[in-house]
Amino acid sequence: MSTIRDVARLAQVSTATVSRVINSPDSVREKTREKVLRAMKMCNYKYNALARGFATKKSNTIGLIIPNINNPVFAESTLGVQEYAEEKQIKVILGNTSYKISQEESLIKALRESQVDGLIITTTNPKGEIIKTLTDEGFPFVLLFSTVKGGPFSAVGVDNYRGGYVATEHLISLGHRRIGMIAGSFTVTDRSYHRWHGYRQCLKDNGIPYDKDLLVQTEYSLTGGRDSIKQLLEQEYPPSAVFCSNDYIALGAIKGARESGLSLPEDLSIVGFDDMPTASYMVPALTTVRQPAYEMGRRACELLLQKMENPEKPEQHMMETKLIVRESTAAVQRDTEAEDGGDRQ
Repeated sequence: MSTIRDVARLAQVSTATVSRVINSPDSVREKTREKVLRAMKMCNYKYNALARGFATKKSNTIGLIIPNINNPVFAESTLGVQEYAEEKQIKVILGNTSYKISQEESLIKALRESQVDGLIITTTNPKGEIIKTLTDEGFPFVLLFSTVKGGPFSAVGVDNYRGGYVATEHLISLGHRRIGMIAGSFTVTDRSYHRWHGYRQCLKDNGIPYDKDLLVQTEYSLTGGRDSIKQLLEQEYPPSAVFCSNDYIALGAIKGARESGLSLPEDLSIVGFDDMPTASYMVPALTTVRQPAYEMGRRACELLLQKMENPEKPEQHMMETKLIVRESTAAVQRDTEAEDGGDRQ
């Protein structure tokens, strides 16, 4: 089946030009329009059902797709999107994917068929076919909580690698050498994968061997955090500190550590990632890496509205993370130097 890229290549124009011929032909010079139409005929190109989302009349509505409606960090970003959209008299339709690629694809198709003017997506797969289709067809969208730093996408995110590095560096500065990590499954989101890379590089830079047994991948849930910390604590040489790839997992890990008879931070230090609104109210208050979720949501909405007016100008914005030190981390209370166990890659 021919794609919009095939048409663009044959006509020697951009995919955005093909998109304008399809959706607003009067905006394209007649000579160029005829060349594109000939290429479409030669390719036997017919834009598919997904392309019905192209609206000739604006609906003043955008779609927002998030992976976990229960996670407070996504609630914060949603608030940022909604408040900016409200200022611009734009309505927002919210969808939740539960980190399922199939659900993400279904929501994108459904929202386009509902004639939304654009999409803000926290995707589980930025290299997936559905994102490629949106790009090929020139449909306005912005990736939120994205790791993309270049290319055809407009995106808003943070440096997850740097955040993972800083979290691990903090624990090392407190004397910890046996440092575990509870990560969201790498097959679900690359954000956790990049945080793990930062964690691993920081260990290497500080002369601490990486131990694969100190990494547990789990689902992004309270239960996942609780079960994973118990798995780490059952090892012959358990960690004295753990970096959790988000605060939601960290909250579950704190509960699991207490159920195992440990006191925090005396027996175990824990660092999270996000700085969700309840992090400072947890007991102990959670040390975490802050990402500005509300501001990211506002910026993503601003970018989307700009992209709806100028689709040929993708922009990527990487916002700053910041280590917030609270009560869940403390200097190591036991000697773990002899417990490193060597490099167990």
